[in-house]
Parts: sequence; C-alpha cells; structure tokens
Amino acid sequence: MRQKSKERVTNFWLKQYILLGYAAKGTVYLLIGVSAIQAAVFSGEEATGTYLTLALIADKPLGKILILVLAVALMGYVLRRFLQAIFVPGITNSSSWKCILKRVGYIMSGLSYMGVSHTSVSLALGLGEYDDTIEDLADQLFELPFGEWLIFIAGIAIATIGVFYVFGAYTGSYISEFNSSDIHYRLEKWTVRIAKIGVAARGIAFILMGIFFIQAAIIGSSEFAGGLQNVFRLLAVRPLGWLWLGSFGAGLIGYGLYMFVATRYRLYAIR
Repeated sequence: MRQKSKERVTNFWLKQYILLGYAAKGTVYLLIGVSAIQAAVFSGEEATGTYLTLALIADKPLGKILILVLAVALMGYVLRRFLQAIFVPGITNSSSWKCILKRVGYIMSGLSYMGVSHTSVSLALGLGEYDDTIEDLADQLFELPFGEWLIFIAGIAIATIGVFYVFGAYTGSYISEFNSSDIHYRLEKWTVRIAKIGVAARGIAFILMGIFFIQAAIIGSSEFAGGLQNVFRLLAVRPLGWLWLGSFGAGLIGYGLYMFVATRYRLYAIR
C-alpha cells in the first residue's frame, strides 16, 4: 500500500486549477498518441512531437484559441510541480540526497511543461518557429571540450529516468491515488491498468531517447539527439517501424485518458 501524506493544497479553486493541469497534459499526450497511430496506419503521415502537434492544432479553425486555453491550463500542472519541489511529499528529511534529487526532478519537470505552455502561447500569437532546441544544444556541446562525454552522460541520465518510469509503472508507484468513495471500482481498476501501460510507454520513450543520445555521443553527430519527435523519426525508418509507432501511440493515448480520469478523481492535488 502506498504511503499517504497530508494534502498541502486546501484552497478549492487552487486545487481545481492544479487538477485542470492534468487535463491539459493529458490532451497533449492524447494528440501526440493519435499522430503516432496515424503515422503507423497511413503511409505519408508523420508522427509529431509536442511542437508540431501544437502547430497543427494552431492551423485549425479556432486552433489558436484552443492552444492558448491549453497553455493557461497547463500552467496548473507547472504550479503542481513547483509546489512538489517546495514540500517534497513523502519525504521528511529535507537535507537527504533523495529529497534533493526529487526537488531537482520536480523543478526540471515544471520547467519543461512551462516550455510547452510558452510554445503554445507563441504559436497562438503567431510567434512560433520550429526549432529543435535539444539538437541545437547538442551541436553546442559538441564544440566544447569533452562535449561528447557530456552528451553521453546526458543520455545515461535520460535513459535512467525512463527506467524509473517503467519500474514505477510496474509497481504502481507512479500511478495516482484516486478517491475511492467517488470513482466506480471498475473504472478505477481499468484506469490503473491503462495508466501503467501509458507510464511504461513514456518510460520506454525516455530510454530510447537516452540511447539515441548515447549513439550521438559515440558517432559525434547531433542528428540522433532530440526529443520525442526525434524518437518517432528514428523509429519510423527501423524494421517494423509502424509497429513501434502504433504501440507508442496506443500507450500515449492511454496515458492521456488516464490524465483525464485523474483530473476528476485524483485524491491529492500535489502528491
């Protein structure tokens, strides 16, 4: 049984805003998953990462308004990450190495989703321009002394995060606790099952991302360093690439649906 902690967020509207962030995050992953399924089924389609997915929405009627709303809602999830960095739920020794690592992880996660929110606003205002920031960063690192080793270490770190996600999916420790008095037990059971598949899919994506970083460091090319868009691109040209894309798409769709259920029935806002 997972350890329970006291809820830190008591303000009703603040809690609802944080939980709304779950819906925004779920929407992003759901759309990315749909693009991966389309790429697996239809020839000529391309699986898109976060930026291109948002850009495609922005091109639709009322799309700019939708992604602007998404940006505002997503900041609720960013707020949750920063509150986690302050309180570190489940940890009593604030000076322990485990607590420090968790704080760093929460802050990095919050900053990454803040970046997604910023991208959404930029696209909504017509300021967005596609740029693979990770690949550009890799190019800059290659110009530094021991740059290849920095990219190699980054690859190991990213892959390690993925391993934690997969392990958390297996144990259920990365799955939200639901308010059992509100949610139907069958919905809770199936949501947990789908959530484990979705979290595992994210973990495997991180592992592959890390492996590609390591490959980039070994061969000295930033072509293999990138985010989820890069993972999709490299998998698409592999044998059975359609199967990889379809599997990831299904997993990410499941993760998005799980986020929607968590928006409604999650027991804690920041735990």
